[in-house]
Amino acid sequence: MIIAALFLIFILLLLGTLFLQRIRRFETNASNEVNIYAEHMRGLETDRDRGLVADDEFESMRAEIGRRMIKAAQHQPSKDLKYDNHKSWVLPFIIILAFLLGALIYSQLGAPGQPDLPIADRYAQSEYLRANRKSQLEAEEIAPNNMFDQDPTYVSLVEDLRTALKLRPNDLTGLELLAKSESRLGNYANAYAVQKNILNLKKENATSDEWYTYSELLIMAADGYISPMAEEALKQALGRNPENKLALFRMGVYFDQIGRPDRTFSIWRKLLETGPENAPYIPLIRGAIVDLALVAGVDYQPTEPKGPTTKDVESALALTTEEQEVMITGMVAGLASRLETDGGPSSDWARLIYSYAVLGNKIEAKNTLTKALLLFAEQQSDLEILHQAAISAGIVK
Repeated sequence: MIIAALFLIFILLLLGTLFLQRIRRFETNASNEVNIYAEHMRGLETDRDRGLVADDEFESMRAEIGRRMIKAAQHQPSKDLKYDNHKSWVLPFIIILAFLLGALIYSQLGAPGQPDLPIADRYAQSEYLRANRKSQLEAEEIAPNNMFDQDPTYVSLVEDLRTALKLRPNDLTGLELLAKSESRLGNYANAYAVQKNILNLKKENATSDEWYTYSELLIMAADGYISPMAEEALKQALGRNPENKLALFRMGVYFDQIGRPDRTFSIWRKLLETGPENAPYIPLIRGAIVDLALVAGVDYQPTEPKGPTTKDVESALALTTEEQEVMITGMVAGLASRLETDGGPSSDWARLIYSYAVLGNKIEAKNTLTKALLLFAEQQSDLEILHQAAISAGIVK
């Protein structure tokens, strides 16, 4: 915007210069024309005095020359439009002032001293980030512990299931149940290991959703980080179904992590515009799409919220309860990671508190409430939002 404004000012000044020059040129041409006719008149009088022109012919020619002189004089610019040579310093002064103003604005809003970053350099930087990413295990080592307290009876049942599957390692039904159970316990590393066994057994028959589930478990184990293993799993999911919206959303996150927000914008824009509005990723996209558009250099205003299509509803209903839980858990982990890194309004913290409670993780809900209360300690309206969320989550009375 700043560059465009300065460019417009420069164009206006240039047009002003050309206009003033044209006025001067027009004034000069008009004056020269009057002088020429005056010279003709003097020459005609000389010829008459010498007897070269008869009196009646002289009167006729003099009348014609006089008429043309009057017409030329009428075409001279008014005094208000005449360019004043004594004020020739005004235009250079305005130009200098415009550039000084631009420099002042840039010093406040720009990045003085920073080198330009051409597209080729940005792509190279992104490629460097992509090639030097942490591995899945490295990311897991620094990720917080996702385990949380569960019903001891349920934990015992999961342990029995693990033992049974050691004797029946090819039992797909049992493996699918174990993967979901490990995920419920927050033991995502075990969960994705079991899901990998399922993929190995199914081979080419593995579905896009099963590959997406594997990628999501990898991402949750790494606290929202998309490792090369998770990236490959997402590609496998999209290779089997290019319209897998959850996988597309995660690919958008991946591109943002490697410094390609322009590609994130392209993917998320399509997801936002096709809906459904009640998809779990839509609030995250709506909160970031304008900033992504700005970075991508696109003038974009998000579409108005709209309801889901019949096809979207049917697809959502086709998910099992366990698949919905995996999806929701992943979205909650993404929200938590964003708030931890970038912060956010009290409404987002309230949503995270309630989400943890819905997932049965009331310890994490209480920890999140404590963090949020410290962040908004002196903002009464925000504290009321957090308090109401805590009541709804059942962690305070």
